[in-house]
Amino acid sequence: MTVPFSPILGGVDVIGHGLSYHKLMGIEKTLSSVMGLTQITAAASVLNLGVSIAGFAYMGYKLHQIQENLCHIQQSMEEGFNRVEAGLNRIENNLIAGFNHIDNRLNSVDEGLDIISGQLAYLYLLVEDSRQKQKSLAKAISHLHQAMLIKEIAALKAELYDRSLFPDESPRSAIKTASRVGLFLSNQAMQATPELDAEIMLNADVSIQGWAVALATEANLLLEIGKHQEAKELLALQIPQFKQLAQRWAKALINDENTYLSTAYRFTNSRFKNHITSERVERITEISPSDRTLSPDQIRGKKNYVDVEFEMSYSSAKFDQTWTHRQIAVAEYLDGLSELSARLEGLESFANLCESRGVKSSREILPGADTEPGIYILPST
Repeated sequence: MTVPFSPILGGVDVIGHGLSYHKLMGIEKTLSSVMGLTQITAAASVLNLGVSIAGFAYMGYKLHQIQENLCHIQQSMEEGFNRVEAGLNRIENNLIAGFNHIDNRLNSVDEGLDIISGQLAYLYLLVEDSRQKQKSLAKAISHLHQAMLIKEIAALKAELYDRSLFPDESPRSAIKTASRVGLFLSNQAMQATPELDAEIMLNADVSIQGWAVALATEANLLLEIGKHQEAKELLALQIPQFKQLAQRWAKALINDENTYLSTAYRFTNSRFKNHITSERVERITEISPSDRTLSPDQIRGKKNYVDVEFEMSYSSAKFDQTWTHRQIAVAEYLDGLSELSARLEGLESFANLCESRGVKSSREILPGADTEPGIYILPST
């Protein structure tokens, strides 16, 4: 499965005091890891002594024996506790020495971060007097971030190319690369805050589409070597995360200050008929939390409210051509997310098919490499 994407990226504006904050957060996480000591609790059991009616004399004799045994036990326990105490003292001394070493290492890390922070702080001083220079610096940081994403995508593309040249070789290296790239890009995608902003949307788009490609690649390679359960577990974990991300974007971009227009069904109005198809609207509603569960009557009501709103006297001035073009862009963006979600769900169904058929490799039920491109229906049994 091929998912096209454009490696275009905007910037991350991280200047000044943010550096110190992230430095402190890193130290805090290191300390949390070092200080994660396990508490050990001890429990004592009570042994009940049962006696029969055999006379106080006999009981006195037995109690005397018990008393002597208890004395021996007490003496042994005291000796044991002395040994334990000595051992604990040694452990305490070792812990103190260890934490002193850790403290020294943390101080070294802190000093290193101070150096880095100091090296980068000059950038803020150089641009604080000029908004234009700040924008230029943000663009430079954007290029660094872009290079990181392009590097990961290029690594995955290289593995896929190598796989196409040597299809019979072990896919372990390609699986490892796809997993690493997927984890990195999914993290980048989830960090983006959904917003109707061209730069933010482009940043997220690269990460989201790259994540989908990496996930599909890893799952397909696992299916290819018969690891059906592993592929199903991978998809079952990440597809819900992907769908939640798509729904977050849909909720943010569909939301409008006009409550009557806060619906994907606003795209059904006649002003969009030459740009947005009804099929595209239906796909968008699949990821729109406020639209996907509506009944037919509720959908008709939504559409009526939208049409009435666009017929109001102020609509021509408020909903001008610029606003219309933005809505067309939103529809295209959300349709892409919906399609990616559907493709990943289709891959999950294919993984279930491979497992149910008990094939050793997904190649057994897929068309051959020399098959003409087209749509093929795979038998379920």
